[in-house]
Amino acid sequence: MLDRSVVAALLLAAALVATAAPQETPVPAPPAAPPGAPPTAPAGDDAARSPAEIEWQKITDDLTPKLVALRELPAEERQKVTFRAELARIGEFVRKYQQSEPDVAASARVFMATQVLWKGLGRDAQAVDVLRDVTATAQGGVVAGLAALSAGEILLRAGDEPALRQLYDLYGRRADADALFREALLGLCRQVRLQPGRPFPAVELRDLGGRRLDEAELRGKLVVLLAFSVEAPVARDALVELVRGVAALADPAIAPIGLSLDLDRKKLLATLDELGVKFPVDCSEKGFEGPAVRELGLTQIPTLIVLDPKGTILYSRASVVGVELQSLLTEYLAQLRQGGELPPARSGG
Repeated sequence: MLDRSVVAALLLAAALVATAAPQETPVPAPPAAPPGAPPTAPAGDDAARSPAEIEWQKITDDLTPKLVALRELPAEERQKVTFRAELARIGEFVRKYQQSEPDVAASARVFMATQVLWKGLGRDAQAVDVLRDVTATAQGGVVAGLAALSAGEILLRAGDEPALRQLYDLYGRRADADALFREALLGLCRQVRLQPGRPFPAVELRDLGGRRLDEAELRGKLVVLLAFSVEAPVARDALVELVRGVAALADPAIAPIGLSLDLDRKKLLATLDELGVKFPVDCSEKGFEGPAVRELGLTQIPTLIVLDPKGTILYSRASVVGVELQSLLTEYLAQLRQGGELPPARSGG
């Protein structure tokens, strides 16, 4: 069994690399190496690394600035780039070391798939094929797990639920499959169900009094579900914006629901009272381990999900929820009323 602290760190590194883009604000955490990057060692300490690791370090040092430059090109210009020589160089490295140092060679293939094929050249399908093969054939379980997670991120963005399930099964068939990697892949399988246009998953939600929220009560309304924690400043701000937006619109067609990840029920209740929250809030006091949170595959807060009167997802986003929320809801209300899915607005409202 893999050391779980090591696996957890690798999961974090993979998640940071998979979601980060060159234009985004850096995550305030220790820098994480891309999947397939060579192990770090003190400068000049080549004796601590194998010949394959030293050679791969030189290759990535050469490729990294080229990849950064590639991602800065306009889309039409990027489509003209082949990276043929660079891909051939990685292929030759893999062939050279796949027998003597299979983990390093497999890591090089993960780097090629994620950093060159996917993020560099936009060849998503080809990247997934490479990562699937590494998932199935890599000698090391950690490399296989990282390959599976990287493929999962691509498939999640494509909304390909069947392929995600197949990937989960593929990794699960490994004798060295680790529970943390499997849980992360299962989370991706759940997250893909939150894509707009899909029916909202059947999850049990209860208010703070323990009453189960009946789906029938929510049908015929614009449901606005916000996952938050009053302990997290950005998520608390999102809750404030939801309260303000709902109060400003004062539209009975809106059905707001809170999904709290707070562990301190007393503090949650005090904050809800302070903010004047009148809508139902579910709180299991288990954070990300709460049953509804796990079933939805949520990994970030705040997360905002908007459902139409039939329970179909209109909007799903894990990010900052700002003042644009009110205009977003206003737009959906107008569209749904125009389409006859909601009753006309009240006179003067």
